[in-house]
Amino acid sequence: MNNVLTAEYTKEEVKAALDHIGDLKSRGPDVLKVLNGDTFPEGWNSTTIVLIPRRIKDLRPISLCNVVYKLVSKVIANRLKIVLPQVISENQSAFVPGRLIIDNVLIAYEVSHYLMNKRNGTSGVAAVKADMSKAYDRVEWSFLEAMLGKLGFSNGWIALVMKCVTTVSYQIKVNGTFTQQFCPSCGLRQGDPLSPYLFVICAEGLSALLRHAEEQGVLHGVKICPRAPCVSHLLFADDSMLLIRAQQQEATTLLNILQLYEACSGQCINTEKSAIMFSPNTQDQDRIAVKDALAIRSEDWNDKYLGLPVHVRRSRKQAFRYLKRNMCGRVYVWQEKLLAKESKEVLVKAVGQAIPTYAMSCFDVTKSFYVELNALLGKFWWSQQDKNNSLHWLSWEKLTLPKAMGGLGVRDMHTFNLAMLSRQGWRIIQNPYSLCAGILKARYFPYCSALEAVAHDGISYSWRSILQGLDVVKQGYIWRVGDGTSINIW
Repeated sequence: MNNVLTAEYTKEEVKAALDHIGDLKSRGPDVLKVLNGDTFPEGWNSTTIVLIPRRIKDLRPISLCNVVYKLVSKVIANRLKIVLPQVISENQSAFVPGRLIIDNVLIAYEVSHYLMNKRNGTSGVAAVKADMSKAYDRVEWSFLEAMLGKLGFSNGWIALVMKCVTTVSYQIKVNGTFTQQFCPSCGLRQGDPLSPYLFVICAEGLSALLRHAEEQGVLHGVKICPRAPCVSHLLFADDSMLLIRAQQQEATTLLNILQLYEACSGQCINTEKSAIMFSPNTQDQDRIAVKDALAIRSEDWNDKYLGLPVHVRRSRKQAFRYLKRNMCGRVYVWQEKLLAKESKEVLVKAVGQAIPTYAMSCFDVTKSFYVELNALLGKFWWSQQDKNNSLHWLSWEKLTLPKAMGGLGVRDMHTFNLAMLSRQGWRIIQNPYSLCAGILKARYFPYCSALEAVAHDGISYSWRSILQGLDVVKQGYIWRVGDGTSINIW
């Protein structure tokens, strides 16, 4: 099998693949017929499963959809994402146009900051991070069809979508030969342009159950301040964060909701990989009762939610040291290879400096930490194959200059961090009615705009970082009077 995977590809193979696909322009009328109600021609919805090498001695399956089918699926997906923001609640931010993963991260950080500092009161708060097991593979088709009907889609549209989902057939390619075709009875394909949007629609069923329980008063979410909207759950695809009062009654209600959702949708909560976090004022007996009711034993969140720290303590370097570990792992692998300067430049710019970009969207990663990262990349840039400690002929500040000014155009990471934070501040100004902006406004600037907000004691580290970005916005923004309704004449 390894010989087959590592063999060099030939022109004949590429030509055979192109001949198999054919001229896509000539398939346009056939695609339109399928979109307008005709059945799929034979072979259009066939999928091949092959194994690809991910690491040494490690293979992963990947499904290869027919290109002509993807044209049909992409047209449907383009239409679906236009109406998706109207039918999906604000608690779900995955694959919905206009919403970003950063919104969930900021809300989750504010909630965790509230939990960590809630030391008074008799009622504690619990945050449950639920892990969905094999989320895409377990979706029941009957549940998906029922959700599309409940959300108000027409019967013709539902029939077209379900035809894409239910007519799929699989073949497995092993050592160049194909197995017999077989048809699944549930699940969504990863790689199909339509699958992410359909999964979000299925997850809306869980969101609806939680909102209904909240309206009935049997579940209570978290309000980080009296003016803030209540948050009972945050969803990002199959990553779920559920917020309840640390009481056995609410834990039992949440368990019943999860079991009902599992029975209807086919999803399964993996309690071994799920975790729970309590506020410090939670009594020991309440902790035990909630964990027993939910069958979740772990209280370790691994300090991460959606890949970012769920709480940044006083030591900033400790919180972001994983970035340096990731960068060190890449650099050590690169140093073992004989690379030209052009290759090193691409690796430094496109890979090395891209690693902390996600974290820089929410947090100020501090100048001292950037010095360490720059030193690591600078050592790799100036190193020779036979010498590890080479002389640095130019300072890192010179390398960050544009090429027209004698530098290499390497990114100044501190300036880029401020630019990313100012982008988040600008999104809050431009989308004041989003869930994330509403929570931040209620907590930090209830009686003024975001540009007038000031830092004070007790604010979260994420908001303190965004304030630095807003300072950058203030240096270049222009306020237009407009119709004058937003002018304070006093």
